Amino acid sequence: MKVGDYITYLRNPSKEKLLYLKDWHLKRLKSGEHFYEVPHIFASDWLNEFAIDHEDDDFMFVYIGAQNTWTPLHADVYSSYSWSVNVIGRKKWVLFPPGEEEKLKDSLGNLPLLFNAHEFNNVRYIEVTQERGDAIFVPSGWHHQVCNELETISINHNFVNACNIHFVWEALQRNLISVENEIKEFRETPEFTSQCQLILKSLFGMDFESFINFITYIATKRLSLRNNRQYIVFDMYNIGKNHIDNDLLIIFKIIKCLLNHPLILDSHLPQNIAPTLINIRDQISDIIIKKSPEAKA
Repeated sequence: MKVGDYITYLRNPSKEKLLYLKDWHLKRLKSGEHFYEVPHIFASDWLNEFAIDHEDDDFMFVYIGAQNTWTPLHADVYSSYSWSVNVIGRKKWVLFPPGEEEKLKDSLGNLPLLFNAHEFNNVRYIEVTQERGDAIFVPSGWHHQVCNELETISINHNFVNACNIHFVWEALQRNLISVENEIKEFRETPEFTSQCQLILKSLFGMDFESFINFITYIATKRLSLRNNRQYIVFDMYNIGKNHIDNDLLIIFKIIKCLLNHPLILDSHLPQNIAPTLINIRDQISDIIIKKSPEAKA
């Protein structure tokens, strides 16, 4: 359906079914321009930086929904942060602190499409009504569901940075363990590891190799930018040297964990990955870790 046809549908007062326009990459229509200003507190955004630099689909979306359209109970892609702003309309959010979603699963481990408070006891959750012009921030790993109480247009933006990359790393490991347990009867086959990575990527959105490519790209770019006077993001914010050094320090810690993971220790990933990680680790160590007592701790 073309967007113009969807707008015609919205204007029709008699709707046979509810349709929700989600994950629309409006940026594609703007010749690469940013069609909204990112608030400065969300300017550190590795996820969209990587996507834009590689000319991949970004994580900056427009949602347009008729009254009573909804998004089912879920956690955001990669266990990323997200923020959302209503341009018009009203949304009702129900959000669950990490771990509470486990109380909602059935005997097969499946979550309900929508949470009904009358069907569950002893579940902690937060209800938020988001009006026109309101912004809401969703932390990593918080499951949530959203209902449009009025016709609504919103901006929705996922992002990852030094503050939550460890959540992404932890979620990646948990999902791999889950996949391995699901097909454990094939553990002794030669294709077991590669098949687990293939399933992991289809379920989680990235596998170990793509996660490593992501953080090594950000690290390499930060190392090259470190001696520059300024680094402008979203065409308006300057990321300074201290910020860059913090990014590198956090990536250093993730790389140490990766180098101790069985997939790398047992050479289950491409042969160039370990040397690349070691090289970046050593560069960060030489310019930051060895010069900073706090970083060593």
